[in-house]
Amino acid sequence: MLTYEQALKRILNVTPPPRVGVVRLHESLGLVLARPIAARCDLPQFDNSAVDGYAIRSQDIPQATNGHASPVAFHIIGNAEAGRPFRTLIRQREAVRILTGAQIPQGADAVVMQEHVIRQSRQLVIQRWPTSGQNIRRRGEDLCQGTRILEAGTLLRPQEIGLLAAVGVAKVPIYRRPTVAILTTGDELASPGTRLKPGQIHESNGPLLHALVQQAGGRVIDLGTARDAIASLIHKIRQGLACDLLVISGGVSVGEKDFVRTAAQRCGVQQLLWQVSIKPGMPLFVGMHRRRLIFGLPGNPVSVFVTFEEFVKPTLYRLMGREWQDPYTEPAVLIENLKISHTRRTHFIRIRCSQHSQLVAEPLDGQGSHRLRSLVEADGWIRMNAEQGPWSAGARVFVKPAYATSTDRPAFSATSKSQATCY
Repeated sequence: MLTYEQALKRILNVTPPPRVGVVRLHESLGLVLARPIAARCDLPQFDNSAVDGYAIRSQDIPQATNGHASPVAFHIIGNAEAGRPFRTLIRQREAVRILTGAQIPQGADAVVMQEHVIRQSRQLVIQRWPTSGQNIRRRGEDLCQGTRILEAGTLLRPQEIGLLAAVGVAKVPIYRRPTVAILTTGDELASPGTRLKPGQIHESNGPLLHALVQQAGGRVIDLGTARDAIASLIHKIRQGLACDLLVISGGVSVGEKDFVRTAAQRCGVQQLLWQVSIKPGMPLFVGMHRRRLIFGLPGNPVSVFVTFEEFVKPTLYRLMGREWQDPYTEPAVLIENLKISHTRRTHFIRIRCSQHSQLVAEPLDGQGSHRLRSLVEADGWIRMNAEQGPWSAGARVFVKPAYATSTDRPAFSATSKSQATCY
């Protein structure tokens, strides 16, 4: 049986490289740049006013002491607004009413704030004189045309998208968002909102996986539910093989109706691994079909969550060109003894965290893989290696916040244990 580390390495080693595409700027949030981007224009594109006021020539300012001078009247000859520049040359002791963002008129080299003047009809008396260049945003002071502004591999956040828009970029070269087919299995499953028949349960793994894929940046294709029959599974799996990734929940263990591996093999899927020395999630199945990965996750919801976070999510990041880093990075101290079975090498433990003089981690009661509520109650996870135990109170551990991505940093509350939250 493979260890957690061996399984993750094997999966990532065969994950195909990301595919390059082009999308409109407003569709690029959360995607990764495939090529560097250079500024197509200066930013700002012209000298403009930083304030509402009046554009003047600084050479018309009389001799002053401590920033003040005797009043001098200026003649107001026009207005400059954002998008509506004043196009006439400013001459001696002339002023142009100017609004924030408006282009500086020709001849002017300073802007006096409107709070520092007295205006009477077309006449202007300046009470506090500006210096040359004051209140002017210079062309190119932020960026010059041709400057490389974003490198390949940059994750596009709202601020990057705003910068690209400012320099005139409408379409961006990115690594494509992978399509992920989701298939749940089980004769006992009924859709949420329907009346349950005897022995049925509401299907929760599909909505859970749908949300996890969206959170990771993938595009979901919902295949619905397959019954515990090979023919039904084969039909659904063949549909899923048209996507970049196929994720199946349930039917991968050794029960009489666990047909997923058999059905996948009949569809031409080559087994990459089956069973990993982890808890929860040991029956994980991973296969390949023409450079597409197929994940068969266990049926219990906590096992689905863990195996997605630990194996599917890193794969999705690789397909999107995103860097994957181990998210278990926040040091903490166990607050109580933790007993874990040696039948599995790696354990994923749900915890509550609190911040005192140092971060402490309290394992939740009941770590069963069927306890879906615990996914909500947990505000962090710890990854434990049974071979490195015993894990006693006071032992140093590393925490992953419950909703962390590879770049998130946890923000732990300083409240009591029962109320503490991570992130």
